[in-house]
Amino acid sequence: MILSLLLYACKPPVKSNTPKPDSIALENIDLYPQYPSCPDYFEKDRQLKCLMLKINNFIAYHLNEQYQKQFTGLKDTLWVKFDIDTLGQIHYINIIHYKDRLQDHIYDTIFKKITYKMPKVKPAIYRDHPVNFEFKIPIINSNR
Repeated sequence: MILSLLLYACKPPVKSNTPKPDSIALENIDLYPQYPSCPDYFEKDRQLKCLMLKINNFIAYHLNEQYQKQFTGLKDTLWVKFDIDTLGQIHYINIIHYKDRLQDHIYDTIFKKITYKMPKVKPAIYRDHPVNFEFKIPIINSNR
């Protein structure tokens, strides 16, 4: 009997026939990523609002502290895309802006530097597994 229990315990786990999708619709996420200073909200909309607010505040602080001069000429909105991986690391993807290619290169460099400083978060959860989470944030120059 002990031998049969050991054999059962050594069996590889049964894989699910349901494939884990590469990208999941926002409304299907079970838990959104959790920023370190966000409370454990049980409502999904509050989870997402806290995450976006904290990331917006982090970006605004660093833009105002270090890069204010580079953004004085910004006359419209930049959309910055990020990804939070399954380990909770935030990665910069790109800028969605087509006005000035030279400035876009400068903005691109700035957001790579800011993203490197962002804290690790708890990853998004879908069906009890961490998944990648892609999102975008508008950056608006308030000094226009």
